[in-house]
Amino acid sequence: MKRIHNVSMDLRRLDLNLLVVFDTVMTERSVSRAADRLALTQPAVSHALARLRAACGDDIVVRRGRAMVPTPKAVALQDEVRALLLRAQRVFAMASAFDPAASQRHFQVGCSDHAARVVLQPVIGRLLHEAPQVRLQLLHVGRTHAADMIRSGALDLALGVFNSADDTIAVRTLAEVPYACFMRRGHALARRPLTLQAYLQAEHLQVLVQPGAFGGVDQTLARLGHERRIRLVAAHFEVALGLLESTDLLLTAPRDLLPRHAGERFKAAAVPFALDPFRHQLALSRRAVDDPGIAWLVARLGGERGPRLSPSSSA
Repeated sequence: MKRIHNVSMDLRRLDLNLLVVFDTVMTERSVSRAADRLALTQPAVSHALARLRAACGDDIVVRRGRAMVPTPKAVALQDEVRALLLRAQRVFAMASAFDPAASQRHFQVGCSDHAARVVLQPVIGRLLHEAPQVRLQLLHVGRTHAADMIRSGALDLALGVFNSADDTIAVRTLAEVPYACFMRRGHALARRPLTLQAYLQAEHLQVLVQPGAFGGVDQTLARLGHERRIRLVAAHFEVALGLLESTDLLLTAPRDLLPRHAGERFKAAAVPFALDPFRHQLALSRRAVDDPGIAWLVARLGGERGPRLSPSSSA
């Protein structure tokens, strides 16, 4: 019982404002910059930092030369504190209406560079105009990491491929796009139809947003009893196109990966085996579907003007 009493005493010494100061100091690595960002005086931030140090029993940040360096304990706490702040923001947001014209809310969105270009780029101008003080932070994460971060509260939602919904994650399919096999214009295979034999004999460039994942293309080939020769793996789609231009590798990717102006540099051939389409999907926590701010962002990313994602939605 004594231990529980001590924990409650520590919690009574904390408030959300202290956690906001912690997150901002950790991000800015400077008391003065943190004060500017929070619209506080430097003494006020220093006082809050002293309260944090007393509550945590740790220096949080220490000065080394002209820089403020976080302690190992502070680094370990940073993601947890940020997730806690996001959850608190969500709790209070759900209790009130969301006005995009006045909101200063920050949204954390997980996505690949491809999803950002295809899904976000067409609507970002309207979104920022409609919500002039809202801030979006894009984080490059794969499907498994994104789902884990959504569950923890570190992400508000994610764009990507999520095989199915579950008890904690709601998934909505925004669009389906066929795959294509890309190669540089001067590639030997660009002058004739691409056969399965030629595809399997060629060397390939693969994009894996999340290391260690087994992509849908290779899963399909494995079911057919085949395996392709992967020579290069990239984490970013746009980087992959740049690498493709300098090699004789093939890249099997969603057809909409290739920007219109890039047609002179690359050829897109039909994939020589049956392959399910690529699905642009949006995932979020089922706990967040009643959050008015999340509902607004989901509607905008889906090209809509107001409908909410229902709790029962799934891929």
